Amino acid sequence: MVQRRLGRGLDFLISGAPGAAAAEEELQQLGLGEISRNPFQPRTEFAEEELAELAASISEHGVLQPVIVRVTVDGYELIAGERRFRACQLLGREVVPAIVRTATDEQMLELALIENVQRQDLNPIETAVGYRAMITRLGITQEDAARRLGKSRSAVANLLRLLDLPEDLRQMVSEGKLSNGHARALLAVSDTEMQREIAARVASEGLSVRATEAAVKRSTRPATTEPTPAADPSLAPYFHDLEDQLRSALGTRVSIHPRGDKGRVVIDYFSREEFEGLLDRLLGADDS
Repeated sequence: MVQRRLGRGLDFLISGAPGAAAAEEELQQLGLGEISRNPFQPRTEFAEEELAELAASISEHGVLQPVIVRVTVDGYELIAGERRFRACQLLGREVVPAIVRTATDEQMLELALIENVQRQDLNPIETAVGYRAMITRLGITQEDAARRLGKSRSAVANLLRLLDLPEDLRQMVSEGKLSNGHARALLAVSDTEMQREIAARVASEGLSVRATEAAVKRSTRPATTEPTPAADPSLAPYFHDLEDQLRSALGTRVSIHPRGDKGRVVIDYFSREEFEGLLDRLLGADDS
């Protein structure tokens, strides 16, 4: 399945080709110090816990799959297998089993991206950066990239749009503080400060994607000329304060109408989406 998605020549890099020369396929023990990382590696974050688990497995069973490298003027360069390479470094090993193959820069880039994306090891921003690098360096279209990666063109386009977010919000996506759905909702807001304000609410209040979309729609609604109802002077300051807190928490107009020990709390909404967002907030519904 994966090989049918690879670009021309990448199937050879991964699995070799029938009749390949013995020297090409010979397993070698290369010094870790001779090998440099893949300069086209889109992945920038490697979870320490996952590397520790892989290192423990390698310590117990050895490196079951060799890394793949190419020859450079200074030694060797990783084509695939950076997690195994880093785990061996973590163990303090001096050598790693490797297979030497020939690869162009374009093949290095494409394979590094495919290796991670097919295993879903990249966060959305790393994936988007990888897509952009692939399209730019290979001079291909979004549709071409989608076909090579086995993705839909809309999936590639939606991820690339994440790179339009400000750097701090991209970092929140990388760290998992904003989901892909949250980020796409924020892209509908042209004001970056408003994007940051809504993103802060997502992080602090745990807004669902649906509630975030409702907040975005409220922020982009044209200002109304309808006068704001005057505050009831008979309300005690306690109820004024409660109204302010509820407005802030729910993101919509709230009014309290006490009548002795009884009364009414009125929560306004202005669209079906806002109503569903309010339900998410009030009922604690999971993100759907």
